[in-house]
Amino acid sequence: MKTINYLSKKKTSWMAVLMILFFVGLTSCGDDSDTEEMVDMKVNYAGDFVKANNEVMTSATGSATATYDPATMELSYSASYSGLGSNVANMHFHNDGPVMVGIPGFAESTGGSVSGKVTLTSQQASDLAAGQIYIQIHTVDYPGGEVIATLTKSSSSSTNTGGNGGGY
Repeated sequence: MKTINYLSKKKTSWMAVLMILFFVGLTSCGDDSDTEEMVDMKVNYAGDFVKANNEVMTSATGSATATYDPATMELSYSASYSGLGSNVANMHFHNDGPVMVGIPGFAESTGGSVSGKVTLTSQQASDLAAGQIYIQIHTVDYPGGEVIATLTKSSSSSTNTGGNGGGY
């Protein structure tokens, strides 16, 4: 009987130790750390201007870069272009087809640069991540669009200073 009581006490002691370790492990893990890291993660995008379709005859060149901040849902962008066949008539972001957001402040010339910020909806942010957002430049000669630059993910960077560090 003494042996059974001794083993029973040992079994209870081990169970208590295991339970304590289990709860310490649970409380030491922050359940929102992954969410905070994702919110702190800024995503960089880039794209080169190419002719908008096969009917366009252009020697235009240029590029666009953008940084998306999930915390603010802001997309900061800049674009530069040159060699358009005629002056710029309009410029905006497209969402895999329809106009998404206009881009103000462009030069009405055959070359130039523009930059700014737009706030995206959650659907637009998803479309951006899927590579469905592009900048289109419409010109006098090509009102349907002369060139487009599709924004594709180029890198990510963390603004988190907690030591979890850098981008990939």
